[in-house]
Amino acid sequence: MIQLVRIATLALTALLLAGSAAAQSPAEDAIKNAEETYRLAKLHQDIPTLERILADSFNETNQNGNSRNKVQTLDLWKSFSIDSLQTNSMEIRVSDNTAMVLGTQTENGNEHMLFTRVYVNRYGQWQLLASMQYRDPRHAATAQ
Repeated sequence: MIQLVRIATLALTALLLAGSAAAQSPAEDAIKNAEETYRLAKLHQDIPTLERILADSFNETNQNGNSRNKVQTLDLWKSFSIDSLQTNSMEIRVSDNTAMVLGTQTENGNEHMLFTRVYVNRYGQWQLLASMQYRDPRHAATAQ
């Protein structure tokens, strides 16, 4: 009888853990899709898509300390290109109509970055309000 209770407890725990690990809110799914769309738009210099994703009051700060608004960012991507951009990890935190994405990415195969992005839901669409990225010091230390 005790063994049966243990098996039932283990099975219930496994089901609960599997359900909570797989459960992702619709907002998190939408943010994940927005992140992928943003990544691809930068990679392919897709200005119309960037125009749609970036909020009018968008601001970014890049790994070199340069800060740009939406117009300056769009102008940059018209002439600036990258060979590759891969998202390595991502954690999404949603609070009402605001979401924060913390993650890591690799640009051009060897530039390892940490990033924080803030999205806002306006009129049913998630738009990127702010982005900050900087070089991952864990990779810089091993390169020296």
